[in-house]
Amino acid sequence: MRPGAAAGQALDALRRQFDDGFAQAPAALAAAPLALLAIRAGDCAYALRLAQIAGLHADRHITALPGALPALLGVSGFRGQVAPVYDLAALLGHERAAAPRWLVLVRGPQPLALAFDAFENHFTAAAEQIMPAGAARPWATVEGELGARPLIELPALFDDIRRQADLASRQRSA
Repeated sequence: MRPGAAAGQALDALRRQFDDGFAQAPAALAAAPLALLAIRAGDCAYALRLAQIAGLHADRHITALPGALPALLGVSGFRGQVAPVYDLAALLGHERAAAPRWLVLVRGPQPLALAFDAFENHFTAAAEQIMPAGAARPWATVEGELGARPLIELPALFDDIRRQADLASRQRSA
């Protein structure tokens, strides 16, 4: 092998190593803790991923609308867009004592807001603090400074609301 060929191979190896460094997630970002909100819906504690929320609002006016879904409270305005507002406690099967005070605007393909009773805290959790859903529990659970609480996956809840609304719409038109 010529001396120039060895240098060329070493240069190619350095280029591959440099390029491969951009193809992998940085270790600091991969281990970044999850930002979460601790909330209460009805009498139960839950957590929401901050990355799945477009906004947190208190004491918003909700214009009531008739609807086939009992959890639909009405609509509210958020930065120039109107979003349907659903009662999170009702969606999760809890009883309601009073009108919910807080709303989260869900980040998603269409506007959607969820109303709940109390915003408790913003906290972070490492990946090892999240126990995945399983046969014993239908929700992932996060262990935080306020204790263990179910972690609501808002995209899945959004899809469930959409399915319920489509079914109710088909039943009304039949």
